[in-house]
Amino acid sequence: MNNEKYMQEALKLAAKSKDKTYPNPMVGAVIVKGGKIIGKGYHKKAGEDHAEVAAIKNAAGTSRGGTMYVSLEPCNHYGKTPPCTQAIIESGIKTVYAAMRDPNPVTSGQGARKLRKAGIRVNLGLCKDAALILNEKYIKSITKGLPYITIKLAQSIDGKIAARDRTSKWISSAESRKLVKKMRADFDAVMVGSGTLLADDPRLRGVTRVIVDSRLRIPISSNVIKTAKKSRVIIGTTELAPRSRLQSISHLEGVEVVTTKSKDKKVSLRSFMRQLVKRGIVNLLVEGGGELVGSLIDASLVDEAIFFIAPKIIGGSFTSIKGRGVKNIIDAIELRDVEVKSSGRDILVRGRVK
Repeated sequence: MNNEKYMQEALKLAAKSKDKTYPNPMVGAVIVKGGKIIGKGYHKKAGEDHAEVAAIKNAAGTSRGGTMYVSLEPCNHYGKTPPCTQAIIESGIKTVYAAMRDPNPVTSGQGARKLRKAGIRVNLGLCKDAALILNEKYIKSITKGLPYITIKLAQSIDGKIAARDRTSKWISSAESRKLVKKMRADFDAVMVGSGTLLADDPRLRGVTRVIVDSRLRIPISSNVIKTAKKSRVIIGTTELAPRSRLQSISHLEGVEVVTTKSKDKKVSLRSFMRQLVKRGIVNLLVEGGGELVGSLIDASLVDEAIFFIAPKIIGGSFTSIKGRGVKNIIDAIELRDVEVKSSGRDILVRGRVK
């Protein structure tokens, strides 16, 4: 039996629900009997059938004696749905291949133990690397309590994001801007710093907007505040913010202010990120500016980077990434799985942080 082939099919099914299953991971499952797939399914969104149950239902009573391939260890706890282990036991499945162990430290290993106790053969680790990549956002949130962070920067070929008079619209091409709007739909939220908000007054339509603003300088007349009733706004600030500003902004509909203890007179980004995960923000896109992106990199919080590089030379001091910078060139942050392609007249470079 081609075990890897069937597990790859389970992983493909899992990927169909990309970024739609929070707070659950993406999971796919197939059931094989007599060398043929007799059932398949995937977890479409939280509250609906898990992949294992969907596959068993799809097999329509023919699962007994079959083998299940599932991209994650079956759950053994009650949430919005019953345990998948019980459904597997009752279906008569004799063997289960799971690509990886449940990364949740509270439940890891429980599903495999329950199945083995019931006499079902369980094999863990088939296509593990692919499974880890598939759910890396969920894994980071459940094991570290932090969101998966992607930085997105539009810059000139010499790494600048604004001219001397602070103008920055539009560095990138119309095609790139259109792509970014589409890209935002893949994230739980978009985050910018107060400097970018004050300079550009972006709308950031269609997703949760996150603002980092240590002194609550954000104007109530800004576009993100005016549209907060349609798309929520979360503002990270510090005790340095004037009490009067805190009171006036906190009472606005659709706006939530999260106060953290300041670090070097700035928002403690690691503490704020933990608060975002608690509010359902697992997959976060950061669109600048240079100070915020630099601080995230200095804090080792960035997982992925997207650069739109325009064929323009600006010069000056408005660099796309600030912060401390690395001490030595040997410490430079490298990207892996790098993708390079054209976007209008721009070059798009995307990669994951090593």
